Amino acid sequence: MSETGVRVAFVALAVFGYMTLGLIPAQASGDEKDGLTQRVVLTLGSEDNKKHLFHPERLILKARERYTLVIENPSFEVHEFDSPGLVEAAWSSSVKVLDGIGETALPVAKIVGKLAEVEIFPGSSIEWTFVPIVTGSYDVLCDIEDQSGKTHTEMGMKGTIVVE
Repeated sequence: MSETGVRVAFVALAVFGYMTLGLIPAQASGDEKDGLTQRVVLTLGSEDNKKHLFHPERLILKARERYTLVIENPSFEVHEFDSPGLVEAAWSSSVKVLDGIGETALPVAKIVGKLAEVEIFPGSSIEWTFVPIVTGSYDVLCDIEDQSGKTHTEMGMKGTIVVE
């Protein structure tokens, strides 16, 4: 084997070893149905629009695994997904804005860069594909203001994403 071939083989083994140890997040093909990406659904509000909530209220994810967090709003009002701590502690692949909820929803926009606060309109959803890197507990909030002047967070719409 030539010297160049040896170097290429060494680099390939090193990268594979680092990925196996979890030091470099594995790259999926971009297709969330490829078996490398786990889909997790987070619902904002409720279908009957009587509660301000995140469902489930607590999600547990594993560090260095690839997820697509599907954030759905089946309610009749705007809700917000805001988790700045998690955003800073994760490597983001993409954020897609969808025209509806469910498997038939189609992307209408893609956010390039970090996900900040995102308002999700009634009957819409987003998909955030990311790899959480730093373990910890991260708050999820909805700071949309209600007619009463209180935010949905103040009304109890709080959640937690734990990265182990």
